[in-house]
Amino acid sequence: MKKDAIRLAKQVAGTMAIEGMSLKQSEYNRLVRCASGQQSTSETIKKVILQYTSK
Repeated sequence: MKKDAIRLAKQVAGTMAIEGMSLKQSEYNRLVRCASGQQSTSETIKKVILQYTSK
């Protein structure tokens, strides 16, 4: 499962790089955790929105 999660995260990172959006290591790690089921995607989305929302 971890191998599949890493492969998926690399695909996402590659697609984003093609579009000119590089990922930080912490963002890549977050993708791996979500893809492997270690972290809830819905909770992750909420946290990212809060992190990047202007106050």
